[in-house]
Amino acid sequence: MFERIKTRQINNKIALKEAEIRQSLIEQTGDITEGNNYILPEADAADWQLIGSNTEKGLDPDKQDLLRTESIKTYFKSAHGRNIIRLFEKYVSGHGFGIEPISTVPAVKEVWKEFWKVNKMVLRKKEIVRRTMRDGEVFLIYFDDGDIIKIRFMNPALIADPDNKAMISGNINDGIETDKNDIEEVLNYYYKNKPIPADSIQHLKIMVDSDVLRGRSYYEPILPLLSMYKKWMMDRMKLNEIRNTVALIKKVKGTPTQTANVATDYPTLQKKNPDGTSLHRAPKDISVITTNQNIDYELKSPNLQAADVQKDGRALLLSIAAGSGMPEFMVTSDASNSNYASTMVAEGPGVMEFEDWQDYFAEAFRDMFARVIEHAIKNNRVPAFENIIEKEVQSDGTIKETTIRKPISTECSITFPDLVSRDIEKETKAYILQANQGWLSNATASSNLDLNYEDEQRMIDRQEKDDGGPGVGKTEEDLAIEKQKKAMAQE
Repeated sequence: MFERIKTRQINNKIALKEAEIRQSLIEQTGDITEGNNYILPEADAADWQLIGSNTEKGLDPDKQDLLRTESIKTYFKSAHGRNIIRLFEKYVSGHGFGIEPISTVPAVKEVWKEFWKVNKMVLRKKEIVRRTMRDGEVFLIYFDDGDIIKIRFMNPALIADPDNKAMISGNINDGIETDKNDIEEVLNYYYKNKPIPADSIQHLKIMVDSDVLRGRSYYEPILPLLSMYKKWMMDRMKLNEIRNTVALIKKVKGTPTQTANVATDYPTLQKKNPDGTSLHRAPKDISVITTNQNIDYELKSPNLQAADVQKDGRALLLSIAAGSGMPEFMVTSDASNSNYASTMVAEGPGVMEFEDWQDYFAEAFRDMFARVIEHAIKNNRVPAFENIIEKEVQSDGTIKETTIRKPISTECSITFPDLVSRDIEKETKAYILQANQGWLSNATASSNLDLNYEDEQRMIDRQEKDDGGPGVGKTEEDLAIEKQKKAMAQE
């Protein structure tokens, strides 16, 4: 029994010492991501205790500002850091990105087109993604400018607790006032010490749980790695400079005094002093060592294993790639370490990462679209209701059309850039073959081609009505040719 108690005491002392060492390391490195992340066990505890993180998942305002500042600096100063954020811009809101209204009412499309142009959304959509991934959060404020809504970015550093925090009835932290009973129900945002209603602000936050008020930068886990890699490269450059330095040894027969006199006059590179006399110095990157015959110099170079150094650099890049959720060749823009097959395999996790962020930003842009259309409805620029024709197949095979009056739709369809190069012609032929065999429905084929089957059918019907119906204005020969083409396509 005494041996067991003694063993526990020894284990407690070891745990205490480890915790003290970790605490000391954290204080020395000034970790901005977790702060004092370890709990020191009591020295006189009768049993062992777990050493773990505290329950705080957010950062205090000072560390939040420090993380944001370092992230912005990394974006502008680090080549790999900028490349990571730029990839998100390209694959989330780059070429091919588009938002189209679900409603067929022309006024809805006109209002959205006007909003897109007035707010320069061609550029702002990318800035939304860039700020969110880099800073960890974005605050968009909506201004009611009469007929149209204008949006602007707010500086996250200026959203902070007001001076009269004690006078506020709700819970307020990090400049965000929430309901006392629901932390996810935001009431006000305090910007420059003034409250702004939550309805006027769209807040995007990432890398935190839903009950954490402020977001954290996507850079956070890779900031030290990017800094280490930059330092590693600088050290390599210094080493190369040292290796390229040439030592020129000049031996003089004579006394040390004669040697010293000769050392002052070495006409390798001649220039003139202001008084016209000759100035002699060694060429650039050449060190001149002057000695007499009684002194010898032996130049030694450090015995460094270049292969090991190269592995260290790649290990850092792999860690950066893992922290960013991307394959190595995307982070470095270099696929020399892989072949086509391995690149295709490695591309999978990266594609899934981008698709996940596409889903996240899709909700943000849908919210934006709904705000714009609701504002237009409020200002009577868009009707509150629209007529929708629903089709129903009867028992005798006929189609019955029913007109239903519904509230105007504030939904939209979003198209994102293609993540993988696709052969549309090859895919379409495969879907036609599967449909002819009865293995695939038209709706599923449309979905696989990133099309909404019902929307496409409505637009096809509307197009046929605008054109006067199928076959209008066509000769019997034209119809026969079309019929023959369809039969060949099915074959």
